[in-house]
This record gives sequence, C-alpha cells and structure tokens, in this order.
Amino acid sequence: MKNERPNKRKGGTEWNHSESLRVQIALEYLDGDFSQVQIERKYGLSPNTVYRFVSWYKSNHNHLMPEAVNVAEELPFSAKERRELEKRLALSELKVAVLEKVIAIANEEYGTDLKKKAATK
Repeated sequence: MKNERPNKRKGGTEWNHSESLRVQIALEYLDGDFSQVQIERKYGLSPNTVYRFVSWYKSNHNHLMPEAVNVAEELPFSAKERRELEKRLALSELKVAVLEKVIAIANEEYGTDLKKKAATK
C-alpha cells in the first residue's frame, strides 16, 4: 500500500499552509479571474508558490477537477445556422478587403499613410 503524506512535499518537508488554503488558492488561479502575481500579493506568498499549489492540486485532487468541455459539443449549430455564420464571415472579410483597398487608394492619392497613427507624423 502506498504511504500517503498529504502534508508533505516532494522533498519530505511540510507545507506551511493548510490544505484548504492550498485548494482555495489553486482554484482561484484555475478559474482564471486572477493572475499568479495577483494571488501571491493577495495572500502574501513568495514567487511561484501559486504554481506549486496548482501542481499539487492537480496531482492530489484530480478527481475533483471538472473535465474540459468541448466547445463544439457545447454549442451545436444546425446546418442552416452554420451556413449563415459562414456567409456573415465571408461578407465581413470582403468588407475588410474593400476598406483596405480604399485606404491604399487614399494613400496613393493624397501621399499619406492612413494606417499609421496621426500622432507619429
């Protein structure tokens, strides 16, 4: 049987933080609302501690992590909706091409570069 030590790190040293705090910090980071640095500042942690907590969480609480949902399965489009979206995309790409051509013609006509910011002239 495997000898599990939940309060021990890889090197055998103990964590300075409770398991519930490590889980909370890992979940805050995995939710994506806060960056690593923001969480470290919020809790007064040393650099890379959040990454260690996330790694620990993934290896010890993997069964609690929700599985990634395939976006294609989550948002099924009918064939009609898909054709409509493709049509709208093609129209948008055409508009962009036309506007880029207008800008190119205006640049030649007036000897300017409209793509550059006005402040850099």
